[in-house]
Amino acid sequence: MIEDERTIDELIEIAETITPHTELSAGLDAIRGSARDSGIALEVDLQGMLVGLEIDDQALALGPERLAAEITRLTGEAGMDSLQQGVVAIQAGCGADVAAAMVEYLNSVEEEPDEPEPAARPEPEWEDSEVSGTTMERRDW
Repeated sequence: MIEDERTIDELIEIAETITPHTELSAGLDAIRGSARDSGIALEVDLQGMLVGLEIDDQALALGPERLAAEITRLTGEAGMDSLQQGVVAIQAGCGADVAAAMVEYLNSVEEEPDEPEPAARPEPEWEDSEVSGTTMERRDW
């Protein structure tokens, strides 16, 4: 184990010089991406969660399936908008290298195929049968 020979006072002094990133965190929380089309206006946060939705009569005339498809499409567009704003904020707050590494990571995640669902195990078939003179019955436990 490596021992740190600095005193508590020295460590406190160092800690006081570190700029907290609370402004960056608050700025990222405030980011909203938006998209508008076909009588639909919506906003999402940086995580892509829908935080605002306005639907007018034009959108209602689309019918339920097309309306859902449009909301889904616009949510994706707004999500890209919020991600782009997030990258700009990260670059301003942490530097271009950190922002580039984040973009590289996000691109690598997008390229990975989804894991296939594991095959479901078949339900065991239960049958009443005689074993050594006792009856084995399936009971709901």
